[in-house]
Amino acid sequence: MSRAQTKWNCDICKNPIYWDELFTFTSKKAVVHYTCFRDKALKTSKIDENQLKSILDSLEDELKMITVYKQRISGLSNEEAKKYMEQAEKDAEKNASLLTRLAEKLSNVLE
Repeated sequence: MSRAQTKWNCDICKNPIYWDELFTFTSKKAVVHYTCFRDKALKTSKIDENQLKSILDSLEDELKMITVYKQRISGLSNEEAKKYMEQAEKDAEKNASLLTRLAEKLSNVLE
């Protein structure tokens, strides 16, 4: 079975991004694999590595939750439940965006 590919390539490694991979959007409007983003952020950290790891671990958790919500929403037929779950997914996307921006600020990941 082939994997479903998104329309994006990772801005860091230049490889395609697949829907079953964790990825995030940078402030430069680029899309990156979470693993590429994490590795580069840690290599270019401006703060204690353990502190940045905590931020990146939190980002990973939010990205995983986005995936979980998408899977669960697709199985719902109750419209009210769907609406609430979609809001929870949007909140996870907002949190992921905030954590991505923070990691960008505390490292040279975009350079």
